[in-house]
Amino acid sequence: MRIVLNHLTRMRAPRICIAGIEPATGRHIRPITGRDRPLTRDHLGEGGGTFRLGAAIELGGVTAAPAAPETEDHWFTPARARLQRVLGADEYLELVDSHCGENLEEVFGPALERREWRYAVDAGSGESSLGCLRVRRRPDIEISSYGRVQLRLNDPIRPAFAPVTDLRLFESDHETPLEDAIEDLRRRMGRGVQARLMVGLARAFVASGDNSERHWLQVNGICMEDRPLGDLP
Repeated sequence: MRIVLNHLTRMRAPRICIAGIEPATGRHIRPITGRDRPLTRDHLGEGGGTFRLGAAIELGGVTAAPAAPETEDHWFTPARARLQRVLGADEYLELVDSHCGENLEEVFGPALERREWRYAVDAGSGESSLGCLRVRRRPDIEISSYGRVQLRLNDPIRPAFAPVTDLRLFESDHETPLEDAIEDLRRRMGRGVQARLMVGLARAFVASGDNSERHWLQVNGICMEDRPLGDLP
């Protein structure tokens, strides 16, 4: 199976999560491994590994492991994955753009519900957990008073917020935000540079103040039209 990597997500350091578009079908694929052999920063291109944004990767043999809403999950063996090539910036943007939804419901379906200032899918519900979103209204990115990076989606009725997990916006500890990079993004968004968001649903958990497990919306990656690829968004 061949994918082009477009989600590069931080987890608890040094763990990472990856996902990509299968060009042959246009569907998203999330390669997963067992807990005893997690994907880490050592698997990244910067460390001599295979995985980087825009990389066309042959995964080798995979086994589908769908469970709603994570229908994209496929078991694979990282050592068998092979880098074929890295797409150019324009080619990558064209691929992402061709698979973008125009709104969150188009990406995740009716199972996605608004809950106060955020969006979530009930545990065990939904048909997808990954996608790309073409942003029509200018978003804002910020570091909250709690030190968390979040994106403000400027809904015409009222805004919503989603945590940003784009690995490129954090130090190697996966906790410390890269303030200069985030400020640069904020300025470019403010100038009207168009953004495509790699959106996903987190694994189910009970959020503070809630009483049920839900998969909460997060922004796994930010693709800006003026710089679609790079070490920084």
